[in-house]
Amino acid sequence: MATFSIKVFKHHKKKDGTYNVKISITQERKRAYIDTTHYVTERKLSKDYEVKDTIILKDLYNTLDDYREAVSRLGVNAL
Repeated sequence: MATFSIKVFKHHKKKDGTYNVKISITQERKRAYIDTTHYVTERKLSKDYEVKDTIILKDLYNTLDDYREAVSRLGVNAL
């Protein structure tokens, strides 16, 4: 079963000081990333570059739930 998580990479800092929030998908030790429409500043990140803004997290968790539901409907062998 695929796993989904939220990622922000330190080395992906844009010139305006923001970071794009990505969704990580892991399946059988292979990883891929999906860009989201969310951008955060360092103030909205923890020291470990994890998003701590509750409004953004709420939206991202809803997206993760949608992805998990879609994968569950497809079945284990679909990916």
